[in-house]
Amino acid sequence: MSTNWVSDINMMHQKYGVHKWIKTATPFQLNKFIEFRLDFIKEEYDETREAMVTEDAEEIVDGLIDLCVVAIGTLDAMGINSIDAWDAVLEANMAKDVGVKESRPNPLGLPDLIKPAGWTAPSHEGNHGIIPNAFVDEAEAEEDRIARSTGKVWSTDERMNIIGQNGNDGLHYEKLEHPTEYQDGTKIDFTKDSEFLRVSGINHNDGENNDS
Repeated sequence: MSTNWVSDINMMHQKYGVHKWIKTATPFQLNKFIEFRLDFIKEEYDETREAMVTEDAEEIVDGLIDLCVVAIGTLDAMGINSIDAWDAVLEANMAKDVGVKESRPNPLGLPDLIKPAGWTAPSHEGNHGIIPNAFVDEAEAEEDRIARSTGKVWSTDERMNIIGQNGNDGLHYEKLEHPTEYQDGTKIDFTKDSEFLRVSGINHNDGENNDS
């Protein structure tokens, strides 16, 4: 039974090689990875909204959990300490007061939270992980394309050091020992049905790139 979603996602990413991919990703690839993850969140959100229309309780629950998985997974992949980020936001929210926010409709009349005088917004300074590495300009993007075309992929241990310092490489979470085979003795191929596929576009049916 799980008691720590952040640790669960971290171990899942270890199992499926996400951290390994991140370690060798170029700035341009990191940028596209974040864009992909945001699209992924929208996809899950749209599916959950559709489940609401069709009154499918099972898919609503599944969709809400999927949203958490993708969001926490993105933070994990980017080397962000999700627990510290959560605590910062929780502390700021707990410092709010119950009141009426005129700019936000509240037709159900539920208790709403407003920012009292002197309220301080949460700060994630020092906990941005490797997100800044994904902010590339056109010139850098072109250099990246050239590097990838010649097989010279940008790689540095510093990127993984950042992840480790933020508690995202097993520093603060329990590491999962990588199994090598299923219970029936079949060897595990971690490039199949994994987050690696979504990032790389590899079709596990034929092992080739799938750009469709």
